[in-house]
Amino acid sequence: MTDAIPRSVRSFPSGERRPRAWWLVYIPLTILFIFAVAPLLLTWFTAFKTDQQQLVSPYGLPLPPTLDNLGEAWTVGRFSIYFKNSLIISIADVIGMVVISSLAGYAFARLRFPGQKLLLYGLLVGLTIPVAAIIIPLYLTMRDFHLLNTYSSVIIADIALAAPIFVFIMRAFFKDLPGELDDAARVDGANELQIFWQIMLPLARPGLMTVALLEFLWSWNDLLLPLVFLVSDDLRTLPVGMLFFQGRFTIDYGLMSAGVLILSLPVTLLFLIFQRDFVKGLASGALKG
Repeated sequence: MTDAIPRSVRSFPSGERRPRAWWLVYIPLTILFIFAVAPLLLTWFTAFKTDQQQLVSPYGLPLPPTLDNLGEAWTVGRFSIYFKNSLIISIADVIGMVVISSLAGYAFARLRFPGQKLLLYGLLVGLTIPVAAIIIPLYLTMRDFHLLNTYSSVIIADIALAAPIFVFIMRAFFKDLPGELDDAARVDGANELQIFWQIMLPLARPGLMTVALLEFLWSWNDLLLPLVFLVSDDLRTLPVGMLFFQGRFTIDYGLMSAGVLILSLPVTLLFLIFQRDFVKGLASGALKG
């Protein structure tokens, strides 16, 4: 009997794990991490360096650090105004998307109504259309409704274009919840709105956090729609402001790096704070189905 057992199995006692070639995983991941993070860290370091420090030690730490570049970008570069505009649009986008995707996702997952499959197919078609292909019709529509050069034009377009994917995310999440919850609530006399608000929505918190974070990221980094719809400099968002800022201060790497820091730091901090909810939302089935 013993001779029939392969040596690879006999070599390890019960309960003892086989040694794994961990380096096959960690070394490639470490290399990818370095390539992904190193340019961002280098840019952040440059934002805190003087011109002399950039010449003497372009890849070193900013010692001592200076806030002159950030202050000049915030005031002279008008990044304080761009930051406010991006924040207003992104928060409005998140609120609107969470409301729409949760309601629509719940309806598609838990209710039955005429034309349900047709609407689902319509959402699938919406997923295949690139923004650049419909930017001219969008522009003409906003012009006809006198919404150009307003926050509303970007907010409406952002929500409309991103809604299909987030509705599918919330639909998959609601569909994964036990059906007995609906039945028990209806037996107790709860109507559909009460079931949604008091039972389903609290259970869908990880999915809602996933939608909120992804929508904020989408809106915060969006360049095309604000560039087309917002003409006034007082309404520009951070990505658009950064585009024009680079044209004015192409040689000043310290100022450009400060602009990149202002643009990227809020999203990075937001993800670090809510990463547990984000990962939990993905792992709980928000992207299944």
